[in-house]
Amino acid sequence: MGYNGRVDKNKRTLYNVLDEANRVIKSGLEMIDIITEVRNASDNMDLKDLDMRIGVHTGRVVAGIIGSKVVRYDIFGDGVLIANKMESKGVPGKVCISDDTRKLLLRQPEIAREYTFEPNNIVELTKIGKRI
Repeated sequence: MGYNGRVDKNKRTLYNVLDEANRVIKSGLEMIDIITEVRNASDNMDLKDLDMRIGVHTGRVVAGIIGSKVVRYDIFGDGVLIANKMESKGVPGKVCISDDTRKLLLRQPEIAREYTFEPNNIVELTKIGKRI
């Protein structure tokens, strides 16, 4: 989740949302780079197939603390479901972003130029009645 609370949720601008999405994507790319370094530097054969997929979506979520015996902070909602599907249907070693996130990035050409966008498969989200 990219929202960091530095700007009150009622005062956030398009720039804030764009900056958060960009930071999340950059974090995902760094994670993939680290996994690649570990895989390539290791002599352990169990790590030779180590890889990961990252899924990113820009949208609304509900967040809060849940539980009474084991307390944890979690996020819920359509935005979480979409990001999860971006990850699970993505390509290993890549960051897969939703079309909403891609469109957001394209609104700021100097940021969008940092990335190469490749089409991915259409994903059905039957629980929320969407195709992404």
